[in-house]
Amino acid sequence: MRKMGVLLFVLFFPAALVAGEKGRWYDYLDYGVEWGYTASMGEIYHYNYISPSLGARIDSRDAHLAYKSNGHVYAFAGAKFARHFALDAMAGWAGLYEDRRMFPLTLRSSFFFKGYDQDGWKAFLEGGCCLGESFGGKAVGIGKLGGGYRLMLDRHFALDLALSLQAVSDHPLDVYDHKREEPIPAAFLRRSDCGYLSVNFSIALCF
Repeated sequence: MRKMGVLLFVLFFPAALVAGEKGRWYDYLDYGVEWGYTASMGEIYHYNYISPSLGARIDSRDAHLAYKSNGHVYAFAGAKFARHFALDAMAGWAGLYEDRRMFPLTLRSSFFFKGYDQDGWKAFLEGGCCLGESFGGKAVGIGKLGGGYRLMLDRHFALDLALSLQAVSDHPLDVYDHKREEPIPAAFLRRSDCGYLSVNFSIALCF
């Protein structure tokens, strides 16, 4: 809960400052859909388990680069205010790495350099959790840092192009011991921590 409180503070504090300077909230809704390509670049992991073939505890940790192709699609809704800010709740489906599919629920704070109703560059910070199979009921976190360009197609209709760096912390149950070529049953796992690094290319239709 403390980590989530810090995340909410980081996401909302800049917007709250600007809103306070303006003296009021702009009564504009923000909603739309976003989809794109996820280039998964590598993983970092730390597994601790009982080997079924040896009957001994194994501690395995490593980091390596390996390119995997994935996709993502989101729906979002929130508020636009202070002419340059938007806060959105996002939900969708995402491929994270090889054979890893989850349902992210995140908050995104966006800043539009020329205003959200103008053509121009934007930057955003996003964070939250992913729903899916997770070791021992632990939370699976996701965070993004990115930027892009907004193209206004109409007064209340925009096309956003974005590029972001994504990090995901996972606790998979389907661990495989490549050295001994054997799957590790979930009951044999004592620790299952894994992180994925990705680059996202996305397109969004915003209303």
